[in-house]
Amino acid sequence: MHRQPMGATRLEATELATLRTVLRSALVSDALDAVGLRAQTLSADITCLAGSVVLIGRAFTVTAEPVDGVPEVPYVGLRRALESIGPDEVYVFGTSRSDAYAAWGEVVSMAARAAGAVGFLTDGLIRDREQVERLGFPVYARGTTPIDINGRAEVVGHGLPVTIAGVTIARGDLIVGDRDGVVVVPRGVQREVIDRALEKASTESMFRAAVAGGSSVLDALDHFDIL
Repeated sequence: MHRQPMGATRLEATELATLRTVLRSALVSDALDAVGLRAQTLSADITCLAGSVVLIGRAFTVTAEPVDGVPEVPYVGLRRALESIGPDEVYVFGTSRSDAYAAWGEVVSMAARAAGAVGFLTDGLIRDREQVERLGFPVYARGTTPIDINGRAEVVGHGLPVTIAGVTIARGDLIVGDRDGVVVVPRGVQREVIDRALEKASTESMFRAAVAGGSSVLDALDHFDIL
């Protein structure tokens, strides 16, 4: 049975579905700045390579270690992780920026999606890009390679914190990705950060409406105080 990590701020499926229609990484980044967390954005080379560009869900963290041979029974840790991932989670795979193998592909995308997962995020590489694109499953990574993970790295655990691009990600943290990049919201500040981001989204909408209604941009900026 899938369980939410102890102490996590629970974001329900209905709320996450709504956030996917209104939340942007830029708004979240600004909200994180406002609460004093100014280094929660992943490096710019981690981008959407396949599927929907909008990635919003709870982190499901996975760790791997390099190996120098093919194990007698392959993919044991990977299978366990896929059996444990749950709805609205993002499979977050820390590879220490390895170029030695593909951390993800078509088959695992199908398995994760069947479990209700909403995306994949890594600081490594993926493969089967065209096939994953057809699935529509959001995949964020640095690039592609045809090289299989088997015999090069082994998943050794899931649920423990991982570090990607200098950002520590714990299970249950909120992942927000789009064309601007990927930001990570720690569980303890999720409610405040989301509220701030949504408030700014509302204010920006009123600013646009005022400009569309004939107000000058400078006057609207002064009125809504968004810069």
